[in-house]
Amino acid sequence: MFNPGISTDPIFWAAIFSLVVLIVAWIEFRRLYARLIDREELMRRRMYEISILRELGERIGYSLNVQKIVDIISSSLGNLLPYSMVVYMLPTESGRLLYHVNLAEPVSKGFIADARIRMLKSFSTLLGKNYTESDVDETVTGVVTDPTNASKVESFFNIPIVINNRPAGIFTVASTKPGLYKTSQEVEILYTIMNQASEAVSKLEIVLEVEKGKLNSMVSSMADGVLMVDPANRVMVVNPQTRTLLGIKAEHPTIFEILDKLSDHLDLRTKIEESIRKDEVIVEDEVAIEGRFVQILISPVKDNKNEPIGSVVLFHDVTHEKEVEKMREDFTSMMVHELRSPLTGIRSIADLLKSEKIKNEQKKYQEFVSLISVNSSSMLDLVNDLLDVAKIEAGKFQVFKKPGDIKKIIKQRIESFTSLAAESRLEIVENVGPEVPDSLALDDMKITQVFNNIISNAIKFTPPGGKITLSAFVCKRDDDVGVHAENLKLPWPVFAKGNVCAMDELIISISDTGMGIPEVEVGRLFNKFQQLSTASKSEKKGSGLGLVIVKGIVEAHGGRVNVISAEGKGTTFYFSLPLVEEKNVKPVAKV
Repeated sequence: MFNPGISTDPIFWAAIFSLVVLIVAWIEFRRLYARLIDREELMRRRMYEISILRELGERIGYSLNVQKIVDIISSSLGNLLPYSMVVYMLPTESGRLLYHVNLAEPVSKGFIADARIRMLKSFSTLLGKNYTESDVDETVTGVVTDPTNASKVESFFNIPIVINNRPAGIFTVASTKPGLYKTSQEVEILYTIMNQASEAVSKLEIVLEVEKGKLNSMVSSMADGVLMVDPANRVMVVNPQTRTLLGIKAEHPTIFEILDKLSDHLDLRTKIEESIRKDEVIVEDEVAIEGRFVQILISPVKDNKNEPIGSVVLFHDVTHEKEVEKMREDFTSMMVHELRSPLTGIRSIADLLKSEKIKNEQKKYQEFVSLISVNSSSMLDLVNDLLDVAKIEAGKFQVFKKPGDIKKIIKQRIESFTSLAAESRLEIVENVGPEVPDSLALDDMKITQVFNNIISNAIKFTPPGGKITLSAFVCKRDDDVGVHAENLKLPWPVFAKGNVCAMDELIISISDTGMGIPEVEVGRLFNKFQQLSTASKSEKKGSGLGLVIVKGIVEAHGGRVNVISAEGKGTTFYFSLPLVEEKNVKPVAKV
């Protein structure tokens, strides 16, 4: 049945179909076009991300300069998103905050101040420290400000800069237009770029910290002080020896603390600048610091392009060298004096012996010959002492042991020195314990030499009316020498505890009631280059070699030498001899 409301014209239906096709095609085109626009925008953003990361890699390289990184990002930010102002806030080494503003549009100073206040709050929260505007150093670049612009901050977002989980700053974008940056993909890209840059710096910082740790470990083990500063005179490396030499307690001192310690002795900053300017090593000899003498070497440090990257300062402690040099000079002077006196006497006597008058007076003649013999013996003794010391130091000193009577040696030494002690109005006595053996393996000539040196020193430094006591007793293994001496009521000035016998030993002590030895000088007793301050109080001088030889002889026997003294109470030298001959005697230690 025919329906008059519907056209049967084929042209009509063709038109309808074409219209539908066109509508569908238009919709699909719009959809494809939108996708192309989105893809193009995505590619644009990706290209920006790649280009900015490449630029960061090329311009930053191995730099840890966070400011340089944010400068590069902020300078190219206009290619990514719209903004009126991009700013960053970074802490400086001085403890202040750097607030850098880059204006893309002319805004008022109030606009800048508003952003600054917001960033200060965020920064204080991030670092957990309360910062105020007085802590901020502000710089502004870009277009000039416009005092008439009343626009306020309408859109605003912060990106925290974190290096190795440590807050390092804040990067902020602000605009006068509202509604920006809320769900923007550009903001996400900016976050990605900042995070990747921060991650790269973090990894580099870890690598550099590891290498710096290796360097610091090596430098810390050096005997000399080492200080390295960068071109801005910031301390990069400082080892413990430097802090010790300069008397600095802080583990990480600043350049100002170091300069302050040297201010009265050396203008270190000027010397560093001079070293870099002249490109040469500057040497400062014997700078007196904290009671020590230090040689300071200042050298520029350059990179592979021959550009200065800092300076290194080496502190070499020459105090010991100076002391040794002085001791050697004193020793040489003393040796010349000791040899000159007998030589002068021999020469004078020899001239007198040429006289016919003296030749005819037999008594005088024999006296002069005896004097020549005495002076020659004195010189020979000194030469022998020097040879003994040389052998001891070379580890070639030898003793020839055989059974000997130590009691007899003690008696002989007392008899030998009785007349000399009497001349000085001194008493010399014996105190030998009954347990002391009659026979002991020893070199009787060398042990006699030990007695001679110690007793002669006791006579020399004991005032008239004093007493010198030679004691001997047996100390069993693990017995305390001081306790044993105290129980025997020996005339020691003090009874120091803690010196335990390592084996069964014979202890021989020579005690005097002299002036005593200052505690600070006891450790220098066996040094051949030094004489103690007490020597200057005595009119009787010596070569200063006696105790060096004593130590060498006793140690060659397998024993040890000790001294206890108290000023005004006297001094006791005691040495030990093993009661049982040891098969493996340790070599004589160098003096």
